[in-house]
Amino acid sequence: MSGCELPRGLCPDMCPASERVRRERERRLHWLEVEPGSRGRAPRADPEGFGSLRRCYARGNAPHPRQAAFQGLFLLYNLGSVEALQQVLQLPATLRACPPLQTALAVDAAFREGNHARLFRLLRTLPYLQSCAVQGHIGCCRRKALARLSRALSTPKGQTLPLDFIVHLLALDGLHEAEDLCRAHGLTLDKDRVVFLRGRYSEEGLPPPGTCHTLVGSKLQGRTLEEVVMAEEDRDVQRPEPPA
Repeated sequence: MSGCELPRGLCPDMCPASERVRRERERRLHWLEVEPGSRGRAPRADPEGFGSLRRCYARGNAPHPRQAAFQGLFLLYNLGSVEALQQVLQLPATLRACPPLQTALAVDAAFREGNHARLFRLLRTLPYLQSCAVQGHIGCCRRKALARLSRALSTPKGQTLPLDFIVHLLALDGLHEAEDLCRAHGLTLDKDRVVFLRGRYSEEGLPPPGTCHTLVGSKLQGRTLEEVVMAEEDRDVQRPEPPA
């Protein structure tokens, strides 16, 4: 594939219109489906074509070497979806036991349980492609974690936490991003600490998307996208034993 130009989807109708309208209304469009500057409303393309390929897998008889990795991407992209989890849990046990799918199931479980410390620990370990699949959920996950901290710590006089702790807990890209996140949610800053005062936490509009360098961009490690895709595909090949 050296020197080849990767294809880019341009058709906005690769998913049913009713589904696209519903996800647009509920603001559940992935960042890859959104035109830059459209504030999460205008769909651009359906990048991953999950439904069609999953139907191909279902019609096939032999095990597919990369199916576990693909099904893991499907679950991460649809993190928190009851329907997506049900579909994955209906896969053969040998397929569900493959490492890429086990990791995706662990991420989904931490997300559902609201275990944000475990969730962000797992997100740090994801390879690049899996990190791209889950990226659209990171802003909301950080907001939920910050809201939980606010409920637990807010007092009339205010309790504080070091910004370094917020950076580590939410896998942010440094103190400046932590400061921006706290200010965007109405929290007061005191030098290098965030102050949780009762009644000050607020949520307006979509959560800040963040730069996601720690959780996504850094995992390129100087490689091209083509190199990463090929390397991760070779590594993620799983060959589950056919049923007896």
